Order: sequence, then structure tokens, then C-alpha cells
Amino acid sequence: QAAAAAVPEPQSKTPGSAKPKENEGVDAPVAKPKPMERQNSIMKKRSAKSDDKAQKPKILLVDDDNTLRLLVKSRLEKDQACVVTAAGDGVEALKKFEENRPDIVISDVFMPKMDGFELCRCIRKIDTSVPIVMLTSMNDVKDRINGLDAGADDYIVKPFAPKELEARVRSLLRRRGANTDSAKEPADGGGSRVKGGNAGTPTK
Repeated sequence: QAAAAAVPEPQSKTPGSAKPKENEGVDAPVAKPKPMERQNSIMKKRSAKSDDKAQKPKILLVDDDNTLRLLVKSRLEKDQACVVTAAGDGVEALKKFEENRPDIVISDVFMPKMDGFELCRCIRKIDTSVPIVMLTSMNDVKDRINGLDAGADDYIVKPFAPKELEARVRSLLRRRGANTDSAKEPADGGGSRVKGGNAGTPTK
């Protein structure tokens, strides 16, 4: 007789002993952004910031008093939503003017290297229409006439109220045609005054 074929013994099955499927219960890996996608995202964010900055009015603020410069810069950027570029003397200011082409120039008169009068004349050779506001601690008619003859559009005598400067900035920006939609009235009512020289803090 032919040998009987071997019959495999049946394997015992217990509930829950089924072999799990491959990758079952394992979270699918999160696809990492490709280098090009990351670069495009960064470029879009930078472009959005640049566009926002480009829409704001640009002001060149020139004064050798660092305390006053920081105070006025902070007020104009916070209350008037302007982009303020600061310079400590006329030579630095002229370079920054050529680089940034601001909508308004606010300049002190007496500064080292190049005073405000000479700066004003140099700017007028480059741009005949940009508004220039002169700041001075000398309340002298002859001094103001010299500034206006040099090409200045307006004059403010120190100490001055921040609200007055901001109002003149808004007025000049309207004439200039720059974006002033975000400009707003200062909250302090303009009661404080900004002094020149070493006393750069506002006083009542």
C-alpha cells in the first residue's frame, strides 16, 4: 500500500492572536516641506514685511542729540505709523537721504560736520520737492529766514510739543501724497514739550 500523505496538524487559534498588519497602529510619517517650499515660504513672509514697510511714510530725522532723536523717533513710529531713519549729523543724513529717499526730512540746525542749513541746500540739489522741517533752539528771526532761504518748508523752535510736530508731519504728508491712513492723533493731548540740547525728555 502507498504511504498515506502526511496531514499537517491544525494550528490552535486563540482570540486576538491574529498577526497584526504591517504598520498597523503606527502614525503615518509627516511629510517634511521640501527645501524649495521652505525657501518660498520665507521669501513670501519677507516680501509681506517689505510691502508693509514700503507703504508707510518715510521720515529722515537728523539731530546730534541722541536722547531727543530716540524720543521723536519713537513718537513718530508709534503714533504716526511712520518709518523713521535717524542720523546724528549732516554728512550721515545726506548719505541716508540718497539711500532711502524719505517723504519728509526733519533736521536740527546746529550739528557737527555739516549743519542743517548746508544739509538743506545739498538736499535741494537732489530733490526740490521733499518737505524739510528745521528744528532749532535759537528763536531768532534771522535764523529762521536763513533756514527758509536754504530751502526749508517749515520751522519749529525747541522746546516744542510733540503734538505740534506730529500735526505738521501729517500736514506735510498730505501735501506730499504719502500714505497717512494709519496716522492718528497722539493720546497725550500734546501737553508735553521736547527740549533740545541735553534735556531731551518731555516736560510739562
